[in-house]
Amino acid sequence: MLIVIAMLAALAAEQQASGAIVTADEIAKTLKESTANNVVDQPVKATEVPGGHKASLALLRRTKAETSALIHDRVTEIYQITAGSGTIVTGGSLENPTATDLTRLNAGPSQTGTHKGGESKHVGPKDVIIIPAGMPHRFSQLDGSEIVYLVYRFEPK
Repeated sequence: MLIVIAMLAALAAEQQASGAIVTADEIAKTLKESTANNVVDQPVKATEVPGGHKASLALLRRTKAETSALIHDRVTEIYQITAGSGTIVTGGSLENPTATDLTRLNAGPSQTGTHKGGESKHVGPKDVIIIPAGMPHRFSQLDGSEIVYLVYRFEPK
């Protein structure tokens, strides 16, 4: 039994040491499925990192501006715009927050509510946005029919 446990621990360490690879084909397949099923936030892959933390990748596809903002209590996100453009608002405050659990999306405990203030920036393909945990954010405007972006999420233990 001890040998089996040791082998499993070695396998887990080996997987962790080799990281997680997400191919362009996986991302394209996720986008195709997201579009077909009209899904906004589609996890692609997640992996544990040292210290029990989680790093994950999701693909988001928005087809309309957001009227409310979101705060992730513990998860920092990095957006990389791949298609489309629009205006993102970050910072400010969240009025009348309502708790929502986005653990299934690797975004953890979160809140949604009315966004007040913040900084608006126009973003488009290849732009990167860093959204620290606890910061209100939303896309207030889309320039076309959609904006597509990869979201790298980092969740502490």
